[in-house]
Amino acid sequence: MTPSEEANEPTNKTNELPLAPPAMDPVVYRGVLGELVRVADPTTEADPVGVLVSLMANASAIIGSGPYVQIGNTRHPLTIWPLLFGRTGAGRKGEATETADLLTLAAIPEASVLFVGGLSSGEGLIERIRDPRDEKDPGGTEDKRLRILEAEFGSVLARAKREGNTVGAVLREGWSGKPLALMNRNAVRASSSHIVIIGHVTPREFRLRLAETEMAGGTFNRFLPVFVERSKRLPIPEGIAPDILSTLAARLGEAIARAARHKAVGLDQGAADLWTEELYDDLSCADDEEGAWTEFARRAVPYCRRIAALYAVLDDRPLVGAGDLKAAAALVRYSMGTAKFVLDRTLRNPRVDTLRRALDGAGEAGMSRGAVSALFGRNLSRQVLDGLLREVMASGQYEEFRHSGERGRPSVRYRPVTSSPTVVRRLASFPSSVRSADRTNASLGPPPVPRSAS
Repeated sequence: MTPSEEANEPTNKTNELPLAPPAMDPVVYRGVLGELVRVADPTTEADPVGVLVSLMANASAIIGSGPYVQIGNTRHPLTIWPLLFGRTGAGRKGEATETADLLTLAAIPEASVLFVGGLSSGEGLIERIRDPRDEKDPGGTEDKRLRILEAEFGSVLARAKREGNTVGAVLREGWSGKPLALMNRNAVRASSSHIVIIGHVTPREFRLRLAETEMAGGTFNRFLPVFVERSKRLPIPEGIAPDILSTLAARLGEAIARAARHKAVGLDQGAADLWTEELYDDLSCADDEEGAWTEFARRAVPYCRRIAALYAVLDDRPLVGAGDLKAAAALVRYSMGTAKFVLDRTLRNPRVDTLRRALDGAGEAGMSRGAVSALFGRNLSRQVLDGLLREVMASGQYEEFRHSGERGRPSVRYRPVTSSPTVVRRLASFPSSVRSADRTNASLGPPPVPRSAS
């Protein structure tokens, strides 16, 4: 290879994630939620954007179905479903949502009954908010609000692929706030729904699981993907001081109470002009593109309107302003950047992910060419199979080797590289430029002084 050819070679030879995560525009830290994030930021290693979207999810759940956005003939509740992507431990996904929960439950302690964990099936979800069968029915509820935290979202992906599992169908209806029902023996029904889900997952597990579910009929593009990473190093984080927490909780509680009284949320003239002349076409760009990441951008337009309306009602305004739209668009663009970061590589080919997972499970013994072919039902042509194997081997994480069979005939097999496969696979799952990055979030600026302290 000549020096010029070497210089033009891609630097990411592992065929893994892009080299840089998406960048957040600080304009998203707006209004009361932005104030809470800024004050909490110095007390936690959690990514501020993770805290922000978790707060949005919590607030949108508690506010209920009163406020909404009308888009054509569809009524959109202001529910936000963030899916936090981050490395195990270092992503601080749990810390982000726990910080948001601390603030939310300090503001509205009674909301704890709405906060549940685990998403096993569609039936289980409906049962939690089903209508009472009669006056003597000890189950059922008239309150259709629910916030679900799924800290192991990969398990939801795994369950969604099982034949007969109803979770996907129920989630698609729940995102729109529609009635929920299943035509089964129990015939449970919820006449309306106001469900919010927060998911946590690692990029690698998501890709592997998604290869099996084939996007589960569009279920998972109801989620707002958000990349999170440890924002700073705090060897001894002390958390939010009690007096500051009390002040912040009061601000949030008042904002949520006011927001719940609103109904239809429209656009003021400045916002309408901005939406028509710039943002609508900008956020619809994925409709004309191909790629796995575009599936997560199909709902960029309604998500932008939902988020902007949430900013407005939390500020006790019935109309969205241009500032609300700009902040919402910045968050949606970050979400689209997250989808590209996680999915938009040749590795996103579902067959590649399926083969990688099978090779990882085979270990040092590896797999024969026949076994690889059988993995895909022996339906791949020789040319397609050769290309698939070349693509996986080119990552540098797997190798081709010769194995002597029982009759002494050598055969070609494939396996993870043997020189320390555990370390190689772990490092390959996240690029070095991101592993070593220590994003300081200096753009947030100094935390504001809580109002009661002035």
